[in-house]
Order: sequence, then C-alpha cells, then structure tokens
Amino acid sequence: MCESRINPGNAWKMFLVFMLLIWLTPASAQNQLSRLGGGAENSVTVPLYKSRVIGLNAPAARISVGNPDVADILILRSTQLYVLGKDLGTTNVLLWDRDDILIGTLNIEVTHDLKSLKEKLFRLLPKEKIEVYSAQRNIVLAGRVSNVVNMNAALRIAEGYFTQIAAAVETETFELEQAATTREDKSVGQIINMMSVGGVQQVMLEVKVAEISRTELKRLDVRFNAIFTGSSQWNFGGVNGGATFPDAGLGPVFTNPAPFGPAIDEFAPNDLLIGDKGFFASFLSENALFNLAFDAAKENGLAKILAEPTLVTQTGHEAQFLSGGEFPIPVPQGINGTTIEFKEFGVGIRFLPVVLDSERISLKLNISVSELVSDNSVSISTDGVSSTFLIPSLTTRSAQSTVELADGQTIGVAGLINENLREVVTKFPGLGSIPGLGALFRSQEFRKGETELLILVTPHLAKPLVPAEVQLPTDNFVEPSDFGWFLQGSLEGRRK
Repeated sequence: MCESRINPGNAWKMFLVFMLLIWLTPASAQNQLSRLGGGAENSVTVPLYKSRVIGLNAPAARISVGNPDVADILILRSTQLYVLGKDLGTTNVLLWDRDDILIGTLNIEVTHDLKSLKEKLFRLLPKEKIEVYSAQRNIVLAGRVSNVVNMNAALRIAEGYFTQIAAAVETETFELEQAATTREDKSVGQIINMMSVGGVQQVMLEVKVAEISRTELKRLDVRFNAIFTGSSQWNFGGVNGGATFPDAGLGPVFTNPAPFGPAIDEFAPNDLLIGDKGFFASFLSENALFNLAFDAAKENGLAKILAEPTLVTQTGHEAQFLSGGEFPIPVPQGINGTTIEFKEFGVGIRFLPVVLDSERISLKLNISVSELVSDNSVSISTDGVSSTFLIPSLTTRSAQSTVELADGQTIGVAGLINENLREVVTKFPGLGSIPGLGALFRSQEFRKGETELLILVTPHLAKPLVPAEVQLPTDNFVEPSDFGWFLQGSLEGRRK
C-alpha cells in the first residue's frame, strides 16, 4: 500500500508534467473518460503499456495505490486520474478529498492489448472465428478454425505480443518518487491454445502397387569327356566340363599292360548334368570312352504383383500396416552362443497424415514390397549335424516421400522401368570357333529381364460407415454340402 499527498510547493512543476501527459495520452484513452465519486467502487481494464483517464466528482487530495508495479497513477487537474498499465496484474486505488472523505475505490486490471490482437487476427484470418482472452500473464486463444495452418498462424501472431513484453521488462515508463518499483519477477507468460480444428480429422490411404516382370532364358550347354588308350605308350583324351586325375586306389580304369605299371592315373570327369531338356550320347570300347551331353533350354517367365492395401488413422498420428510374415536369421553371440532375429517381408506401409484444411492433406509415406527368393540364399551347416539351415534372400521395392494432395486425388509416388540383358559364352580355345563343329566345344547362355513398377497413393477424408453398407470378404462364402464335397469336389456351395 502506497499513499501520497499533493505538495502545493511543486504545483508549477506538476502542472507542466500533467499537461505533457495529457498531450501524450492517445485520443482513444481520453475519450474513454468515466466518472468516479460518492465513495463508489468501480472497475477498469487497462491494456499493457497504454493509459486511460478517469474523471473524479471531487478534487482528490490524497491517493493510495495497492501495487505501484502494476500501474502508474497520477492526478491531473485534481479531478482527473491518469492510469498507465506497467505490468500484467491487478491492483486498486483509493482516493480522498481534502476533508479525508473517501471519493471512491478503483479496481484496475492490466491485461494484454487484446483489442489490437483481435484486429490483427481478423485482418489476417478473416474467415476464422478466434476468441481471445487474457488470463493473468497468459493469452488464451479459443474457437474453431478450419485447418492446422491457420491455427499455427494465429499462435505465431499471439506470440509476437510476448516479444514486446520481453523487450520492455527492464524499461520503466514512469517512476513515482514515493512508490518506486521493487518487483523483480516480470516473467513473460505463454499462449494457451484451446482452439480446435473443424472438419474430418481421419485419413484413409489407398495404396496400389502394380508390378509386372518378364524374363527370357536361352541356354545351350555342351559337355563331353573322352579318353583313348592304345598299344603305344601314349594315352590321350579331352574334356569340356572339368575333370580330376587322382591317384589310383584300386587300379586305373584304363591301364597299359606294360610291366612297369599304369601310364596314367585314374580319370575322374565331372558329372554331366542336364537340367531339364537335352540330348546325351555315350561310346565305350576296349580302348576308348566317350560321353556327350547337350543341355538346351528356352524359357519365358511372367510375374505379376498387384497389392491394394488400405489404412485409416487420425491426423498427426502414424499408422503401420504389414501383410506378409517374418523369417528367422541366426546371429552369433559370443563364442558358442547364437540368437534368432526375425526379418519382416511382404507389403508394408507407414504413413503420417496431417489434414491442412477441409480439402488438403499432407502425407509422409514409407511403402515397401518384399518377397522371398531362392537366389543368393545362404546355407549354414553345423559340424556333427546333417541338416542345413537355409536363409533366403529378399527382393525389395520401396519408396519414401512426402506429398500434399486434395481429398480423393491420386499421385504416383514411385515408378520403375528396368531392363537387363546378360550373355555368357564359354568355349574350347580354337575348337569352339570352328563354324558348325565349334558348337560341340562351347556353352552359351542368354538372359533378359524386364520389370515395370508403379506405386499410386490416394488419400481420403474418412467418415464412419453405416454398418448395413459394409461388405466383408466372407459374405459371399457358402459352406459346401456333403453331396457337393464328396461327390462333386466342390469347395464352396451355392447361394440360395
């Protein structure tokens, strides 16, 4: 509580100060003149760093200010009270006349400049109905906005008022000699967001993954092995496909009857294999062995993948979807320890939607399609165990992107056209280049692959469905009768 009396000796000095204050006081503050008198109790709201003038019914000789840190109080012409908001908060003022009779009590609340804030919000966001309140040192924004972007804009506009307060915390516009400010805590408040976003806030994402792959294979693999022995000391032969010559254990296959033992070790050619289609021939006599195998193949392959997953989630929340499975992978732990980790495969989706307004949706996408293949697989065997652990490999197609679409619009987030060609020719030096006959001394393979991939996404603002309109995949299934199951082999019955 701070009390002060007017000193007649400083009348001219105070008169000049008061006239300066009146000249600096905005016209809007002077027009908001109200009357105080008769011992009544009135309330007034003053914006921060702005002033108001209160009229008095009788000249004031003595005043008492509850908290001079909140507002500066000056008496102008002895019948006008000048109020300047210095800090957010509340205080009261008591006024007496020369006869110590109470003129009145004034309750003052210093708030944020809400009028200016409302005008800026209306100019910048005219279509939004945003309500603004002051709660102690905080600003409360309430109402219903159409989208998240406008809500964030309103919050940033309101935050600018706190910047003004923070810059003026250490500055005092007026100081009274009898009531110098002693408050040190002038912390800046915060924005309390009570706004809600209107419209549908659930997003349904439709994803289409379409892939088609074509392969072509041409293969001609010729393998042979031959060995000839004669009465001389020479033995000779040829091989296309590999052979080994280990030491003879129980005697050579072909031996020379010379008393000094065999002239050639055991002849062990590699196996001649025909994968699917081909020809083979064999000749055996007393002094010759000849084996021949043609592995010829022409294959065309076609693979089609079409996945259409659908997933629903709320705006601002991530959703995940996986249609596939997991396969184990052994991971060594220490010297004799092994743990099992599982790797996912299949059609997987992760997306984070944000509804910007009633028509626009922002999506953060992560889409992957993987499948198990036998190529490049890894086999793990253990000593003393006859079984082998096979770890398959994965072929993966994935896409990560962030897009913005309207409700029901479709966009391709990933596309791929891949074509590969590989030709391999292995031939016997010299002989493999002979026209016609050279085909017996060479093997050749031709592989060609084409892949086309397209990933499409379509977001929708999701709304609840009527249960009667929902169709399930199992609605059309009818269990077969005993007659259809045993005699006709039917897997499904007929709908009545």
